[in-house]
Amino acid sequence: MASLIQHHSVQKRHSWSRQLVIQAIQARHRQGLALNPQALEAEDSSLLAAGRRYFGSWPKALKAAHVPPVRRAATLRHGRGYWSREILITEIRRHAEQGDPLYAHAMQKIDNRLVSAATYHFGSWAQALAAAGFDPDVIRANHRYTPDAVLSEIRQLLGGGSDVRDTVARRDYRSLYWAARKYFGGWRSAVLLASSLHAQS
Repeated sequence: MASLIQHHSVQKRHSWSRQLVIQAIQARHRQGLALNPQALEAEDSSLLAAGRRYFGSWPKALKAAHVPPVRRAATLRHGRGYWSREILITEIRRHAEQGDPLYAHAMQKIDNRLVSAATYHFGSWAQALAAAGFDPDVIRANHRYTPDAVLSEIRQLLGGGSDVRDTVARRDYRSLYWAARKYFGGWRSAVLLASSLHAQS
């Protein structure tokens, strides 16, 4: 059984390379297909995950493919009186669609006026994230994970005999679950790869 899991995992792991990611991005660009993270989550999540894994972030993958990034609205030029709760929620979701990290420290560097306005209107950045439909606790935890850390933690769960079914992981290991989706395209893909590594150790 372990050999079957290992074969599937290795095959899945090696289905992408940096060059294949670049070629796939360029092909979508030529065909006029959407390249924002939200569209890719629905249409080709494995490409999105591979782009982030090989290049560190989706915008960096687009840059490596010489494809222009999704253009951002000129939010920095908006003055006092422009912001409303509805506009802030829209802007937060737009940053998420572009693959920008949503934890406060990173967003302050990307769009400090957005963070300031959101804090003023919602009381805190965390409350603004919640209003936009995001879990602040998961976002805070996600930025601490690396792909290796995700696999290591899943291996520990497997070694301890923990239940790693999707529904259980989504409930009990929320930050790990979403980090696995971010880096590996899905919880099951991460578990299969971690199982392979666990079987080899």
